[in-house]
Amino acid sequence: MPEEVLTIVKIPLLEIAESIREKHTLLAELADVHIEGDNLVLSFKEAESETLDVGEIQPASSVLQNPQRKRRLRRKRNRMKTRGWAVVGRIVNSKGQKCSIYKPFVDALQNQELTEEEQRKKVESILKSNKNKPTEESIEYFLNNTLEFLKGAN
Repeated sequence: MPEEVLTIVKIPLLEIAESIREKHTLLAELADVHIEGDNLVLSFKEAESETLDVGEIQPASSVLQNPQRKRRLRRKRNRMKTRGWAVVGRIVNSKGQKCSIYKPFVDALQNQELTEEEQRKKVESILKSNKNKPTEESIEYFLNNTLEFLKGAN
């Protein structure tokens, strides 16, 4: 039978609670102790004569959180594929954004006789032809920027 060596460390819970109380300047009493996964959870309760101050308890709860479990949410970026389109010019639009103006939009929107709805449909079809899935905001963005560029060019 193989030999096994165990090291046992016993620390009184009151000693742990006292060190946490001093570190975070808590006036509360130890109310409950339990284990959640790999964490030892100490719950402190205020004495009945004192009021509850959220600012005092917050640092103690942040110590118990596992920093490895924090995950950042991945957000999908709203990028339009413009590969292969020639840049006709660059402007700063009315909202203060730096914009590139692309040749397909200029060619399609130079016709002054188009209605707003026809212009919108042309911009949407150009974006879709380059395998984009345009939202209303992106259609509006390319349409307005191209129209601003054409007004400035005249």
